[in-house]
Amino acid sequence: MNSSNRIRFSVIIPTINRSDMLRQAIEALCQQENPGCDYEVIAVDNGSRDNTKDMVEALASKNTVPIIYLMEPRSGSHFARNTGFKAARGDILGLIDDDVIVDKQWVKNIVKVYDNREVSCAGGRLSLRWVNGPPPKWIEPFKGVLGEINYGDKPEELTCPRTIVAGNFSIRKDMLFKVGGYNPCNAPGDKLVGDGESGLCLKVYWAGGRIFWVTDAFGWHVQDAQRVTPAYIRRRGLYQGMSNAYTIYRSRNGNCLQVFKEAFKQSIGSMGVLVGVIIKFRYVKNWTSELTKFFYDFNSIVGLISYLYRIYTDRQLRQLVTRMDWLNE
Repeated sequence: MNSSNRIRFSVIIPTINRSDMLRQAIEALCQQENPGCDYEVIAVDNGSRDNTKDMVEALASKNTVPIIYLMEPRSGSHFARNTGFKAARGDILGLIDDDVIVDKQWVKNIVKVYDNREVSCAGGRLSLRWVNGPPPKWIEPFKGVLGEINYGDKPEELTCPRTIVAGNFSIRKDMLFKVGGYNPCNAPGDKLVGDGESGLCLKVYWAGGRIFWVTDAFGWHVQDAQRVTPAYIRRRGLYQGMSNAYTIYRSRNGNCLQVFKEAFKQSIGSMGVLVGVIIKFRYVKNWTSELTKFFYDFNSIVGLISYLYRIYTDRQLRQLVTRMDWLNE
């Protein structure tokens, strides 16, 4: 496992101040059953003030799977992910979050898909795993917001605009470098809001790459029931709207008319949800869920419009939004 030319698969985990969760994520990767290839785990610290470094190095000292600690001081999850990608020795790159626990056969099942040379990118199912109590009853419509993804039990090739999530993501290294790496994301603390893995998937599609859904490569996204509040979901709506603005501007090459038409279409869709809540208010059984949905969609419109305004009026921001290559700086 120590020879660089034997590493086929590199798993990158960006992290900040969550050493306990990160430990569980790394341990799950070190306990894989019959992985079928040599692989490494790369933890990229994005400025932690806890014991992340000591914990990762302690795990590295007692595991046969190579575990590498890197520090990326620039704030932003895209910086951390791209730093890990550039350091990786594998020709297939995996990406999970520090609060994701993968199945014991995840490495084997995600890597074997790449025996097909047509596969550029692949991902699988993520389910929510709740800690600190049961999930709130109103949360059901927002599971996708929290990272849950399931395109079904049948393997298939995805088509644009369907994408996979960063909690269970993989890509060929040559394709990643071809399209310029991981875009800015909308993770908490990111100074520049972008479209992250969905934007990366779009770049793969635009480059002629093919993305596949892997049914048997799955994991669990850990969620704290005490942390997930209506206010938290509402904030996610604002950032989702900003992320949508980033995507619209890039995909329409800044063309004002096309950007306006797409923004108007998305806003009308969200407005339809808002009007629907008002119309059926007499029949609502769970007001917490309905009001959270109302303000999530309202905030997404606010985020979309306000961020587009900023992009068009701020030249420096516009240059960052249109940037394609985030690997070579």
